[in-house]
Amino acid sequence: MKFRIKLFAIISGIVIPINSANAFSEAEYDFGFYWGSLNAICGAYMIDAISDRDAGMMLNSLVKMGNEEIKDSKLKNRFNYLVKTDKNLKKEGCSKLIK
Repeated sequence: MKFRIKLFAIISGIVIPINSANAFSEAEYDFGFYWGSLNAICGAYMIDAISDRDAGMMLNSLVKMGNEEIKDSKLKNRFNYLVKTDKNLKKEGCSKLIK
């Protein structure tokens, strides 16, 4: 019985990571990276960890790079839609910094 449990654990430990290694496409990864980075910069701006000027420069750079790097048109449109309409960006005052 112990052998079966060990064998199952070993096989599961090898097969599951291999199957989930490509869980996201490159475009999905890029979308998540740039959207997460925008929110991180916005959070730092909200607690006054960075200045208006620095936050604006970083946010605009991330939007520009996101539009260049996200290859999937649906994800790129979603990214730009969220940049323009996200309630948290508006609430934290970041939307006014994005041109």
